[in-house]
Amino acid sequence: MKNLFKDQQIVAIIIGGVAAAVITAWIFNPQSGPAGWIKGLSPATQSILSGVVIAGVLVSVGLLVTVVASSFARTGALQPVSTGGMSDAAKMLLAPEREIPDQPPNKAIESLEAMVGLVPVKREVNGLIARLQVEQKRRAQGLPTAPLSLHMVFTGPPGVGKTEVARALGDIYRSLRALRVGHLVEVQRSDVVAGFIGQTAPKMLEKCKEALDGILFIDEAYTLAGTPGSGGDFGREAIDALLKFMEDNRDRIMVIVAGYPNEMRRFIDTNPGLAGRFTKTIDFPPYSANNLCEILRRMAERQHFTLPEGFQARIKSWITERSRAEDWANAREMRTLLEKAREAQATRISADPSADLSRLEIVDLMKATGRG
Repeated sequence: MKNLFKDQQIVAIIIGGVAAAVITAWIFNPQSGPAGWIKGLSPATQSILSGVVIAGVLVSVGLLVTVVASSFARTGALQPVSTGGMSDAAKMLLAPEREIPDQPPNKAIESLEAMVGLVPVKREVNGLIARLQVEQKRRAQGLPTAPLSLHMVFTGPPGVGKTEVARALGDIYRSLRALRVGHLVEVQRSDVVAGFIGQTAPKMLEKCKEALDGILFIDEAYTLAGTPGSGGDFGREAIDALLKFMEDNRDRIMVIVAGYPNEMRRFIDTNPGLAGRFTKTIDFPPYSANNLCEILRRMAERQHFTLPEGFQARIKSWITERSRAEDWANAREMRTLLEKAREAQATRISADPSADLSRLEIVDLMKATGRG
């Protein structure tokens, strides 16, 4: 009954505002309204009548804005007001803006399965999905359910698909209705840590609110902890703000922290609150040479380029040698290789009007690797 009253109140305000506006136009329109009758009144009476009508319009609009603003203040800027028992008119007024159309769970999972390699990662994610689906079925049948943590640790070197998998998880969890929006917000230390006391927590909270109903992805999260023994590290302020937000919104945000394995283990151990909330770790192995060749082929295909037959054999030795370097970046190296191959192709065919603009040759790849 209380919800019905609130609904009727909102609708009544809307109807009142519209009616007041229509009456105002009717009264003061000399063509269709009783403007002649009003002209017969004294100037003072006309002024009072005009003021009453205009005040009615302004009060109606003001009450409408106040009701809607207070509703969102109670529920959070990104949380929709409950629409149970509300009329269609009220639902349209208070409909959330950040709603993304659902897609079938199978379609969202297919995008993950289509990624190159990552076999152990896919196995872990499929296990999470199965657990989530079973808990949802138990809840639907009235059986006891166990709380599931949405938060995870992704460990692995750069360029092994951590961000892409996080984005796929957003789609999957949205399709399973575990997250309402499922969008991904990527941050690093520089995005959330300020240089003065008291400024870091608001920056972290701003990013957390941006990720509400989706995923907050913190890359190189161990940099937040700072160096052991270093006083005044504002990254710790960011961690405290993050943990409080996670606790207050435990069912509305997924936080994924990512980085190198050893560094991430030390990061989690620096704060008991982190260890208690990040209980699931997914390890991302480096890509094999075969995986990287396929990634290169797909990158080229998306840019409408074809690679020559047998290109894999020509670049595998370069991949094996180059991957020993400390700054090796896996799939990112393939992106750089493709850009350099395109530059080599452009130099080679720039003076040939009949050249195939969409084909890269072995010579282009060799120059890109520095072996041509």
